[in-house]
Amino acid sequence: MNQNKYVISIKREALRCSFKGKKSLKSFPKAFGNKEKNIFISCNEDESILKLKVSASNYKNVYIKMQEITNVVVNELHSLKEMIYASSFYDDCMIAEAKINIKIDKEYYEELRKIYDLPEKLEEAYILIKKRMEYINSFIQKSYGKIKIKANKKDISIYNIRLNIFDKYGISESDLMFFVSSVFMCLRDIEISNIKELQKALLETDKKLNLKCEDGIKNICNELKEEKTRIDKENEYSKEDIINISNDYNEYAYNQRYCMQKNKNLVAESVVIIKDAIANGIDFEVLNENKSTVEFRGNGNIEFVIEGNKTDRDNYIFPIITDDKYISKQEMKKAGLSVPNAILLDKDMNKKDIEELVSEYYNKKIVVKPRNTNYGTGITVFSKKASKSQILNAIEYAFKFDNNVLIEEYKKGMEYRFLVINGKVLSVCHRRIASVVGDGKSTIKELIDAKNKEPWHALTGTPVKMDEPVKEYLKLQDLNYESIIPEGKRIFLRTNSNCSTGGESIDYTDIMPSKFKKIAEKAAKVFDAKICGVDIIIDNLQKDEYSIIEINDNPGYSINEWPYEGRGEKIGISILKLLNLMN
Repeated sequence: MNQNKYVISIKREALRCSFKGKKSLKSFPKAFGNKEKNIFISCNEDESILKLKVSASNYKNVYIKMQEITNVVVNELHSLKEMIYASSFYDDCMIAEAKINIKIDKEYYEELRKIYDLPEKLEEAYILIKKRMEYINSFIQKSYGKIKIKANKKDISIYNIRLNIFDKYGISESDLMFFVSSVFMCLRDIEISNIKELQKALLETDKKLNLKCEDGIKNICNELKEEKTRIDKENEYSKEDIINISNDYNEYAYNQRYCMQKNKNLVAESVVIIKDAIANGIDFEVLNENKSTVEFRGNGNIEFVIEGNKTDRDNYIFPIITDDKYISKQEMKKAGLSVPNAILLDKDMNKKDIEELVSEYYNKKIVVKPRNTNYGTGITVFSKKASKSQILNAIEYAFKFDNNVLIEEYKKGMEYRFLVINGKVLSVCHRRIASVVGDGKSTIKELIDAKNKEPWHALTGTPVKMDEPVKEYLKLQDLNYESIIPEGKRIFLRTNSNCSTGGESIDYTDIMPSKFKKIAEKAAKVFDAKICGVDIIIDNLQKDEYSIIEINDNPGYSINEWPYEGRGEKIGISILKLLNLMN
């Protein structure tokens, strides 16, 4: 049988209100773009009531997508100090409803005609479904209210459905299963006089057609058999109770702001751009979760984005060049940009030759790193003068990750990530080195464990790592994992500032002088890069001195959009515009 049995659409209304339950008087949020063109989020004439819409080829996918859309809406409303009201009723008036449309696949309908005695035309079958659903309406209105059914030429529409306050998203997966199975059951000519017979007919239909709705059918029918059904229970709640439920649901959704409900393995940058796409009504499909490959559809265009930033706008050789830290620095140096002086070591060189080459760096401040590296892997930074043995140990460590190792002069100052999109710096953040702040009673290990449970670290995939460089750096400070730090004292755990090893981003976009932004833009132009991160060391923002330590073809821009401290910038939107998916 054709696997595409039907397409299901959900439209649910959502009242915007303050955290105390007062109806919003604000206009349609700018974060959702053009309300006339946004396919996911629009509003009624009363702009305090949002309309959330989504379609998919089965109830499971449509529910997941409604979860994602709702979570994005909640996150944007949170910045306006607003939330979604959980109930259909506000001050005893029904102000919000849910609507379900089910369109049966034409080819599948022809297969159904071989099973059941059905009209020749599908639109006639919708009229049949309408008539029979109106009859079973009397059995289900204690949970859904007085629903209405309309037979259209292309689908069946079930509307005026009361919102389910016992589900975070206003309509549960069980509700969807129940309505899908009900529509297909209504193609059968059977008599139903009670809930028990309704459940039997639904389960028979589900088994025959393999709709996979059994769990939902049982859940809803058991609910309908209870003495107190959904509406009875809701009617016992005061307005204050509804406000508390709404706050709980909105707090849950807000805590999902750094992740997806389903695609947990996507890199953070893919999550960023998907959430920005949802907010602006750009459709998406995750094609390969493990490779973070996503298809976007908007503005009449289809584009593919890998890991949130790899697109066909950058030439294929750009990532190859920038992965080579030595060549990329040489190219920037040719362009008149300031980069640290460096020498290159080869793993095949004998120990004596390596020691001779490196000898000029003994008792100096230096950086040792693999030639091709990302996320701070294999890097050792000596911010204090390093001895011969320390340098040779760092070189041996770096050789574990690459056959070539760079020795660079150390540049004093703070490190900043400049994110350049289509030739312009959109965001600047400082990556604070992984650290913990003492409370006078917890060990360093306990402080790290607590920090890794924070939403920012846990959900953006930036845990504070406990590896050999941390042990060594703590040792230099006469500390170890069991040391207890005085209250309020900050202890840095390593020398590199990468967020991938537990560093934290702080937004500096508005603080950074334009002269340094122009330098980052010039560095991107050297490689004709459309999406890149430029890492620059600056000791004094008032002076002109700087040093570019790296250019990244795969910048982890989630730290720019979702900084640990500061406002953050909408990076995903800029990439969607670069790809002509939105204006």
